[in-house]
Amino acid sequence: MHRYLRMLCLVIISALPAYSFAQFTGHLELLPAGCEASGQCTLKNKLHFKDGSNVEWEAKAGLVTDGASIPGIFQPIIGAPFDPSFIKAAIIHDHYCDRHVRPWRQTHYVFYEGLIDQGVSMAKAKTMYLAVMLGGPKWTQLIPGIECGQNCVNKVNNVTTVAGVPGFLYRKADYSAPDIAPAMATLAALLEADAEAISIEEIDAYAESLRPGDFYFQHGAEVAINDTAAID
Repeated sequence: MHRYLRMLCLVIISALPAYSFAQFTGHLELLPAGCEASGQCTLKNKLHFKDGSNVEWEAKAGLVTDGASIPGIFQPIIGAPFDPSFIKAAIIHDHYCDRHVRPWRQTHYVFYEGLIDQGVSMAKAKTMYLAVMLGGPKWTQLIPGIECGQNCVNKVNNVTTVAGVPGFLYRKADYSAPDIAPAMATLAALLEADAEAISIEEIDAYAESLRPGDFYFQHGAEVAINDTAAID
């Protein structure tokens, strides 16, 4: 009987859809000691992250970081730079915002996944995600990355080219728009009662509704590949 039950459990488990949990690996150590006070730190060791789709992301040792994917103006909502609860996610996100080896939407979403992995509440993580969707950098052209392991900053597959885009298009991070802070506060209030009441897809749609006709939101999944340069 027990043998039959064990076999039945194995059959049920094998029939379930596979799901990969996002996870950081690598010990985070910032140099020099106490560098957080100056706002500029250097990674002693590499920091690696595998997202929920088994795509891998890596920031190498020696990377200089200011620990802030979101400016200080939003600290009352988000928290201070180098906050241990989201510093790893901020480092990976900032690294890839400076190295356009994957589309901007995917890069901002990995920030959200990293926050969740580090124990940030879903409500706060979604609010921070909305902030980077609205004010974070955006681009239409990818550059090949240096290989850092299987499925890691190697190349980008399954992308299409924007018709008629004349060369590299890039918008720097800009959190000065007056509607960003109210939008974050509104979302945070809605999520306070039920963090799962609003999905990531709905947040994407909300962000896009605040930027009607915006070129980058219209072409968020379309990129032009630049194979003339690579960056590590």
